[in-house]
Amino acid sequence: MYIKVETLADLNTFNEIWMECWLEKGYMLDPTFDKTDRFIILDQENREIGTIEFKSYLPTKQNYINTVFPFHEIEMLETNPMKVIEIDKVSILKKFRGKNLERLLSLFVHYTEFYQMNYCVVLLERVFYRALRNVYKIPIEPVADQMYYKGDYVIPAIIHSHEVYTKKEDYPWIIHSNQGFERKPIYT
Repeated sequence: MYIKVETLADLNTFNEIWMECWLEKGYMLDPTFDKTDRFIILDQENREIGTIEFKSYLPTKQNYINTVFPFHEIEMLETNPMKVIEIDKVSILKKFRGKNLERLLSLFVHYTEFYQMNYCVVLLERVFYRALRNVYKIPIEPVADQMYYKGDYVIPAIIHSHEVYTKKEDYPWIIHSNQGFERKPIYT
């Protein structure tokens, strides 16, 4: 279902996928050099088709996402920032979009459950936001109106991940996985 990026070859594949997707959409590229958990999404035939990146969330003005939108000023995130994670580099190659989104979202559920993350901060493209909310019924809270960012309009939002992984029976699209997470979360 996924590959944890651990080698230079994996990192190159990860970067190729998200960069191709972002260039296709006309987004400005912003590689991450911080310590993150990066994953390559595999389809049913084990082809490398997508990416997702989980970043530690720091409730400070210096944290880059907080310079785009002040998530650090939201009370529910301030109370326990170690239970908040940032999601970035979400992408699926154009010819593999559709059903493969369930694979990517399932990884999000498994990851946040494993590390017991209550919230995810995100900047979401508008169509993707509506799909998460209306099709996949993910509890997602917009915290501001759409704003222009790096080539498109995005919606700053908080995903209530705890509500998803504690009620998995309400999300029939979640794909079961026996894959685990071998190391401590990126906070350590």
